[in-house]
Amino acid sequence: MKTSFFNKSMMGVLVALALSLSACGKKDSSAVRVAGRGTPTGVSQSGGTTPNTCGNANMTWGKIYDPYASSAFESQVKGFVSATLDPQSLGTISGNINDKTGIDFSGSFQFDTAGKLIPASSTVVIKIFDSFVGQVYNGQTIVPYVVEFKQASEGMIDRNTRQIQVRFKDSYGEIIFQGQYDNTTVQGTVQYQNYTAVNGYQPAAGTLGSFRAYTCALIK
Repeated sequence: MKTSFFNKSMMGVLVALALSLSACGKKDSSAVRVAGRGTPTGVSQSGGTTPNTCGNANMTWGKIYDPYASSAFESQVKGFVSATLDPQSLGTISGNINDKTGIDFSGSFQFDTAGKLIPASSTVVIKIFDSFVGQVYNGQTIVPYVVEFKQASEGMIDRNTRQIQVRFKDSYGEIIFQGQYDNTTVQGTVQYQNYTAVNGYQPAAGTLGSFRAYTCALIK
């Protein structure tokens, strides 16, 4: 099958994104996120931003997914990234937790003895695997789109009811992890509210998806 001029142009754009480690345009004191196709500073491909306490590197990464595997998941993901990226630059994305495309995340939610979040020590990295990931163009392999929040805004943990809520907020918008945990797993929902959008779009908001991670990796 011949490749159209349009497809070649799109692939060129994607490769440019793949080689760019950051795509955030604003440079003010409230911006805490870094976004782009690539590996954010301080994060390896196999681990998170903090030492893994689970004893297994693979347990560092959790999943953000749609328990119903609906088509709405892709729309919500593209709405979320529209604060920093034209969503048309992403391929298809599945909400099925077992599919090749989807979202991995890794982080560290650190709380003090009173149950209050320690913002400067709390981070999260979100890796979006779309259908373009792994394709090779002019010798370059397209990698996931990564959104990294280098510190949190606020949050709490109730160690009696085992509920948590963690908010990351900057000039682009906010994202909230809210759920419950046991000795093995943390799970709940991820909400987002964008304050800005790239040209041609309006700030989006909604439920990014459900999340699931190992307690030993996420809660400190």
